[in-house]
Amino acid sequence: VAANLVVGRPLQMLPRSVAPSRAIVIGGGVAGVSIARELARKGVGVTLLEKAGQLCAGATWHAAGLVTRFGGSPKIKKVHVRALREMTALHEAHDIGLHITGSIRLIEKGNPDRLTEAKQHVAMAALYDDPGLPTTLITPEEVAALHPLVDTSGVDAGVFTPRDGDVDPTLLTTCVAGLAKADGAEFVHNAEVETIERRSDGTFEVRTGAGAVFEADAVVNAAGLWSRRFSRQLGLEQTHPAFVIEHQYAITETIPALKGKVGDGERVPVLRDLAGSSYIRQERDGLLVGPYEGLLSPGEQTKVRTEWAEGPPSHFAFDLFPPSLDRLEGCLLSAMSVVPALGEVGFKSIVNGPTIWTGDSLARCGRTRLPGYYDFNSLTYGVAQSLALAEYLGHIITEGEQPYDMATEFDPLRYGGWATPEYTAAKVLETYSHNNAISYPQESRPAGRDVVAKSDAHRALQATLASHGAVFSFSNAGVEVPLVFLPGGAGGAPLDLKTFASHAWAPLAEEEAQHLLRAVGLGFASFSKMRVRSGASDAASRLLERVTTNSLPKRAGRTRLSYASTSAGNILAEFTVTRTGTDGDGSHDFYLCASRDYAQHDLAWLEQQRALLEEAGLVEAGAVELVDCTDEVEILHVAGPSAQALMHALCPEAASVPFLQMRNLRVCGVEAAVFRISFTGEAGYELHVSAEDAAPLFDQILRSDKARALGCRPFGSAAVNALRVEKGFKVKADLDFAHWSEAGVDAFIPDARKHKVLPFLGKDAPAPLGSEQGGRLAAIFDVATDEAHAWSVLGDSPIRDATGRVVGFTTTSARGAITGRTIALGYVKRGESGAPLALAGDAGLTLESLGQIWPVELLSRPPVEVGGKPRP
Repeated sequence: VAANLVVGRPLQMLPRSVAPSRAIVIGGGVAGVSIARELARKGVGVTLLEKAGQLCAGATWHAAGLVTRFGGSPKIKKVHVRALREMTALHEAHDIGLHITGSIRLIEKGNPDRLTEAKQHVAMAALYDDPGLPTTLITPEEVAALHPLVDTSGVDAGVFTPRDGDVDPTLLTTCVAGLAKADGAEFVHNAEVETIERRSDGTFEVRTGAGAVFEADAVVNAAGLWSRRFSRQLGLEQTHPAFVIEHQYAITETIPALKGKVGDGERVPVLRDLAGSSYIRQERDGLLVGPYEGLLSPGEQTKVRTEWAEGPPSHFAFDLFPPSLDRLEGCLLSAMSVVPALGEVGFKSIVNGPTIWTGDSLARCGRTRLPGYYDFNSLTYGVAQSLALAEYLGHIITEGEQPYDMATEFDPLRYGGWATPEYTAAKVLETYSHNNAISYPQESRPAGRDVVAKSDAHRALQATLASHGAVFSFSNAGVEVPLVFLPGGAGGAPLDLKTFASHAWAPLAEEEAQHLLRAVGLGFASFSKMRVRSGASDAASRLLERVTTNSLPKRAGRTRLSYASTSAGNILAEFTVTRTGTDGDGSHDFYLCASRDYAQHDLAWLEQQRALLEEAGLVEAGAVELVDCTDEVEILHVAGPSAQALMHALCPEAASVPFLQMRNLRVCGVEAAVFRISFTGEAGYELHVSAEDAAPLFDQILRSDKARALGCRPFGSAAVNALRVEKGFKVKADLDFAHWSEAGVDAFIPDARKHKVLPFLGKDAPAPLGSEQGGRLAAIFDVATDEAHAWSVLGDSPIRDATGRVVGFTTTSARGAITGRTIALGYVKRGESGAPLALAGDAGLTLESLGQIWPVELLSRPPVEVGGKPRP
């Protein structure tokens, strides 16, 4: 206890962060002025530096200005809803040229998968729709009533989002800039930033080409088209894979049916011609058509400006590219078939402007590995998202953590050195051309995967897994992870992953899971790995005691599952924490494993928390070393009732390793950290070996006499899901940034950590109450699907009570290997009183996913115990 107190002050009393007193924002587009305003109204002194003589240079000034409440995922929708809500308020107060028309996504006839996807979008929208503004599926007749110019003969349905529309980007930006100035922000024009330097005291010096010097505690890179210049300058280029591309839209001459109909209530809704990959909105008394070319005519792709490694030339502020109408032919012909009036008039102008895209088309918004330096750039949909993302980033800058979790979507650290320029260029082209293509749950699109940066060891491991028949999913860490293995190895027929139901891989996953229940299997586990160490100093223990919920293992080789909580009490990450060294050596050295996709995000969080302890004088500066060893170590996973027999044959000492312990041993002559642990919840081991040894060891184990005798076979991630979900084992997606008291992790928070004397970070932060504030409780559901949809309950599928009220949602699901039922993890919402909106045993609960509605039972506990025993 004494180790966690400083003059009677518990660690919980440390400040969450120190908000900067001065910040420099680089860039005067819509993103830059939005974050300038957000910081200024929070009391931060802001100086915005703009290279041009006026705002909106680069990509903002020529943007089409679309704004929407629609989102392909609930989290994206959450951002869009918040942004449009704020934009509407601005328009009512200042008139920013916002046209509220609603929008319709057109679902073409003869494409049942498109309709299925649309139904899922409508279902998910219920989780974040504004009350009274539901997203709905409408009939062709309703489409025609809303938009008389649409020829509905080829339309099956439409997804209608009310109160969408478009805004004048310049008026919006100018308005927000004025508000920022009113709150004290200073705007400096003709101030092109030349260099950024972080001083030894943590402050920044920003120097312009004219020689002016500005100082600040924090810098926000909102430089848009030129943002990569500063990432390269500061050594952060690996996390900034993005390129400037060309995006065109065409504006028609006057369309007679629209002449004079430009007022509120007269304008036609925005259309998304999904089959033709274009948006179509009213522009005065004509129409504006913006295609995402490439899918209809693969030979006519947009141009990726790979030669502009640091952005366009300096003078390229209000410039455009020459029009290239031929590239748009396929998209425009489709648009004309949807809106015949387009073919009856000419185009009076073609705008071909620069924009900047990442490989996933999502913005970079958040902290970086350089303390005090933040990214807010590469916004493909900057006009639609900047207001909400500025609020999000402003909270990170001033409070030290995000108000809600968008790490998967927007965190700059989601990318790393694996994303080579070749990968990025290929992926940008693919993502741009597939902007309106159907997205399938298990589909991993191919572009760029063959040019990801890999070591020889990782290429060898991938080749070895492939030789055994691995069907890969591409992870956000640039790693190929086996979903299932084809019978007969690499010679098996390829699987079609573009399915919503009756998945070709599902029978393979089920057979692999059944095999793990009766024999033994070998898999590849893709986790992050990092070392947190301070030697004889107890600094590493102090850090981990502060930021994780469980007690630390006291003896070398012991492992515990723990969770990292923010100061607001939200679960940020899950770690297995192992004490390394040897008993009695007095060392405070630990080995942590977590989600590989979030390795850099988690490391940056630990670095931030270490800095806070150092500033408070609770640990000596430099005493705690944080080392990312994710790519240096790989994990092989042995699981099943015969796992112990197999390990005994491979390494007799391994068979005697106790549960949740680790020993450093030699397996088949290879040095390995052998853990008695398995994410399947069945008997098993993890073998943590050097990346160079992973491929040969995988082969050696499978080809060993004992493995053959026991029938050992490879298994993929889908089989693991079949075993873990029905036992209630969570992955990152299941934590969902929930408050620690709501996330279902209480078993990993001992009473001592809940005590006032030895709390963890965020322990005393109140949980949100009421569904509007995000209050919820972890839950597990039994979903009565049919056979075709047993593996088709998607995350973020709403759960309703008998009255139709949304009372919960799912996070992950799988067909249980033991129960044979579709089991889903997720959450039940809480009412204003804090009581859950649904209870175990409630009748009439249903779940909607992929256009299907299934009966649901809310369970009081997981249906299978750890170890595989079904509960009655």
